[in-house]
Amino acid sequence: MASRIALLCLLGLLVASSARPDSGIYYQIAFMWPGAYCEQTNAGCCMPTTGVVPARDFYISGFTVYNATTNAPKTRCSKTPFNLTEIIEIEGLKQYWSNIKCPSNNGQNSWKTAWKKTGACSGLEEKAYFEAALALRNRINPLARLVSKGIKPDFSLYSVKRIKKVIQAGIGATPVIQCSKGPFDKFQLYQIYICVADDGETFIDCPAAPKYTCSDEILFHPFEKWMLKEPKEGEPDETFELPSVAMDH
Repeated sequence: MASRIALLCLLGLLVASSARPDSGIYYQIAFMWPGAYCEQTNAGCCMPTTGVVPARDFYISGFTVYNATTNAPKTRCSKTPFNLTEIIEIEGLKQYWSNIKCPSNNGQNSWKTAWKKTGACSGLEEKAYFEAALALRNRINPLARLVSKGIKPDFSLYSVKRIKKVIQAGIGATPVIQCSKGPFDKFQLYQIYICVADDGETFIDCPAAPKYTCSDEILFHPFEKWMLKEPKEGEPDETFELPSVAMDH
């Protein structure tokens, strides 16, 4: 119980967990760069129907509990139902855990999937789970760290080693970088994965970190509001789960 209490205290959460945590776990939080996603999808990107403009920043694309012995994600641990009213007013949720797939949607299905598939394994209550992910995002703040060192989404090429070093210098652990194919037949920065020990406060190198194909230097693709198509009248919402190693493997 001490490790879970430490997590709640660290993130300033007032909601206590009623579930007893397992021992031998760690967390992985994943961030997706929307500029890369918009560039690589044939359907383009769409403005969510939430009425809130997504942030020009990294989005949370996964917050998963891992078994420290097997390095496998803990999934579908309980049948705890998803309650949208518990989270809908959480500050930053619609900006930083946003769904920009086309056709336009409200993101609710992706939040529901995140909770039922992995959040229920966190030992946290539903609201605390989403608040914890957002608080970690604010603490890590990868875009601000990169921009402060001159690494900006401006179509320039940046060293993968330097990107890792900048983030590592700020949090004390090496992130995992995932690339995708971008314009000019170049690899681009797509997702960043960071692991946290079971105390909820110590960043660690991800055990058994996946290997992704990147070139030595990669593009940092810009992301602008004009890249988001406005929703069409009568366009239905659609279930979508942002890509994430934490979710898929």
